[in-house]
Amino acid sequence: MGKLRTTFCGLDFANPLIVPAGVHGRDGDVMFAVSESGVGGICTKTIVSQPANDVLPCFSAVGAGMVNSVFGSDKSSEYWFTEGIKRAKEGRANVIANLAGFTPEEAAGLAESAVKSGADMIMVPTHCPHMGEILMAMFPEMHFPEPSLTDVEPMKASVKAIKEAVDVPVVVKLSGTFAHVTKEWASGVKESGADGIACADALGPALSIDTRTGQPALGGPRGVGGLTGPAIMPITLRMTLEVAMLSGLPVIGIGGVTAADDVLQYVMAGATLVGVCTAGHMKGTGEYGRIIEDLEKRMDGLGISSLDDVRGLTIRRIEQRRSEGKVAVTKPVPPKVVAEKCTRCQACERVCAYAAIAVADDRVAVVDETACIGCGLCVSVCRFDALAQQYY
Repeated sequence: MGKLRTTFCGLDFANPLIVPAGVHGRDGDVMFAVSESGVGGICTKTIVSQPANDVLPCFSAVGAGMVNSVFGSDKSSEYWFTEGIKRAKEGRANVIANLAGFTPEEAAGLAESAVKSGADMIMVPTHCPHMGEILMAMFPEMHFPEPSLTDVEPMKASVKAIKEAVDVPVVVKLSGTFAHVTKEWASGVKESGADGIACADALGPALSIDTRTGQPALGGPRGVGGLTGPAIMPITLRMTLEVAMLSGLPVIGIGGVTAADDVLQYVMAGATLVGVCTAGHMKGTGEYGRIIEDLEKRMDGLGISSLDDVRGLTIRRIEQRRSEGKVAVTKPVPPKVVAEKCTRCQACERVCAYAAIAVADDRVAVVDETACIGCGLCVSVCRFDALAQQYY
């Protein structure tokens, strides 16, 4: 696994995979067990000063992931600082304390206690897409205000206080709800003095409905939650690229990872570490080890000797497009069929809206170059690399 070793903010990781805050960080025993999968790091569930129960049900599978509505850890901060983190530290993975305070001073106090308990890194979440309305419904006397998605000042104040209290890396985890203001948040995080940026948390608010009853699938006022899983990866991947290009800080890419190629996409977008959460939740902790194993095999197949060799490759490719004047190519390039790889599965034929590719029972795919507009969809759905198309 030597080729997978990674350094992030001065910390050594056995590989780039970490488990972000979620069910596999719910207590120290679980974190210890998950560390045996070989992941490089594991986050605690969000440590808060006053734990609150989740509004149930809090998880619902959807077509390409999961909608969830969970609060922070249901364990007290005292548990984490006397037992939980210490137990997690007995495992093989770096321990990342995910924590949030209602004030900068409270956040700093939690961080200081976490580090004294052995946490290797602090992660600070920014915005949860369902939290405000549920807290207002459960505790109307709190008058809990929904935060402004464009107001970075509270985050900056918390990070500044935490940085003054601890001597370990402090990483800010952006919310997927910042997808349209990524630049502003990346700039704000850098100004705050944070050591790194993670992106992103769940998108939302999102909704799933039980058609048998008409009820929202989750509890709470509207039954909304945050969307995680493969559905969000194209958005969080773009956010990761943008953060890496704009901030100059080391980045953790999170969102929708289910396979080794997903990890490589995040690394090529500029990420140093990559979070895997929903896949492990839905399929079990064995998914973490499978992805790690597949990542090394995929790197061998692509001739990649080190993740450093391809980190930020897509950023370089974008600059290459710009320098070569290929930012808006309009002349179609019909794909070429690699006959020896074609299995005649007909996936390409099914997705072609232009009737430009056909597969007969006794021959491989044939492209009608007079009808093909070069859209590329057939190339992207071919699982056997039997279609080649070179634009750049």
